[in-house]
Amino acid sequence: MPTEGIVALVLVLGFIFLCIFMIVKTTKQRKKVKKAAKKEMESRNASLSASLKHFAGLPIPENALCQVYSTPSRIEIVANGQQFNLTKEKIIDVSITTNTEIQKQLVSSSGGAVGGALLFGAVGALIGGRTKAKEVKQVKSYLIFTYQKESETEYVGFDISSGGNVAGKFVKEFQQQKNNPLMQTDL
Repeated sequence: MPTEGIVALVLVLGFIFLCIFMIVKTTKQRKKVKKAAKKEMESRNASLSASLKHFAGLPIPENALCQVYSTPSRIEIVANGQQFNLTKEKIIDVSITTNTEIQKQLVSSSGGAVGGALLFGAVGALIGGRTKAKEVKQVKSYLIFTYQKESETEYVGFDISSGGNVAGKFVKEFQQQKNNPLMQTDL
């Protein structure tokens, strides 16, 4: 009996040691990544930076991870070994838009089928296990940079559904710096 208790104690202490070791290691790694990101921002003279998924507007695949920097004169987008520069004079608007998708899914209830079978037999299983329509609402948010390219209005969009509120900082920065003259477009 005492050896089983000692073995259990050693296993528990080993597990606790492993957990503490992993916490320390991941904390150091996170600090190293933050330090490298801060150094990159300083080298670019950027006030903001974010890792966002590309949605539309650039000649790269959808959902490609992009590093977006806001420098005093332009927005820099780095993805797939390419850098795209969008000068701030060309930017008309920076906004966040949302898109709501409602999908219907057919779901069968195996628990209802078992319960129905126990109570009412085969007919109860058929009724209890019937398929039901379930609505799933999916909300996606996008950060959109609208800009003037020659005489055309273009945009670059990023999916921000899974990110924090860093996209709001890009919008706020644009609104604070906004001193663009009124753009006229003849239709």
